[in-house]
Parts: sequence; structure tokens; C-alpha cells
Amino acid sequence: MVKFLNKNFLAVLFATLAISLISPQAKARTYIVNGLASAVPFIGYGMNNLGKKISGSKVFSYITSIEGNRIIKPNILKDIEARYKRNPNEPINLIGISYGANMVSDIANRLAKKGIPVNYLGIIEGTSLKSIKSNVRRAQNFICTAAECSKRRIGLASGNTVTKLNQFTYDDGHIDLGNNRGVHSKILSGIR
Repeated sequence: MVKFLNKNFLAVLFATLAISLISPQAKARTYIVNGLASAVPFIGYGMNNLGKKISGSKVFSYITSIEGNRIIKPNILKDIEARYKRNPNEPINLIGISYGANMVSDIANRLAKKGIPVNYLGIIEGTSLKSIKSNVRRAQNFICTAAECSKRRIGLASGNTVTKLNQFTYDDGHIDLGNNRGVHSKILSGIR
């Protein structure tokens, strides 16, 4: 009986290790922040669709910048800080579109001041972006070419030689870029 339990224990242990190696994003916490007026279904659909593809994600939608800055941003920061205290090895992913991209770039900078690492930072069509500090492991910047697009590129903060930054341009619209299959594919690869 003891040998049987030991074999079962080892089998469960190895299976658990194998699963954790195969899908490391399952243990990550991903915060996806939509843009202004994203609570309107025909505006925020892209990030909602992306959220369905990422295990452990939470999508934030809202109408005004007041909600974004006074409710969403502080709540995300508070949640990340609490999670980091409980488990400093849990990867944190931040993804934002439009005004949400501005918020996640600011959140990443605030986390740098607290010494909290960010596994992945996804910036989609941001307008007022903060330079990326060295607490971010990997960042991707997605811009579009249509007339309504901001076409803003994000840069690394002075002295940051750590972050791997990729910039991508798509022939798409500002809102549509959030639901672009190529963008979703690169984000899914980036958070792994």
C-alpha cells in the first residue's frame, strides 16, 4: 500500500509540474483595460474578446476618464500590490487600448516605484504614454494607420536596457485594432 501511494504521489507531482511548464500563463494575472466609452458594446468588443482568450484575465470597461482614473486604476494597483505581497512570483500582465493604454503605461511606472515587476505590457493605440521602466520584462506597442489612429510609439525610459520592446503597425482602425486577430496572436505569444 505504501509503494502504491508513493507512485501515485509521484505521478500527481510530475503531472502538476508538466502542466505548469506547458501553460505558464495560467498562473499569471492579466489586467485588460479598455478605452473610453468601452462599456458601449460596439466600442469595447475587441478587448472583451481578448479577455476570453486569456486565462486569469480581468477586463475593465467604463465610460469616462473619471471612472478610469478614480476607480479602475487605483483598484488595479491595490489588487496587484496585494497579490504581490501574497506571491511575488505571480506574473503580472497589463494590456490596454486607447485611454486604457495610457492607464496601463502609468500603472507599470507606478509599480516600478514599488519594485513590482511586470511580465508583459501591451499597448494598443495609446495617446499619452509613459516611458517603459526596467521593471517591465516584455512590451509590445500596436499602432494603426487609419486617419483616426494616434500612431504614437512608446519608448524605453532612459537607462532601460532590460525590457524587450517590439512595435507593430497594422492597416486597421483605432477601435478595430483591439479585435485584430494578428494583435491578439502577438499578445497571447507575448504573455507566455
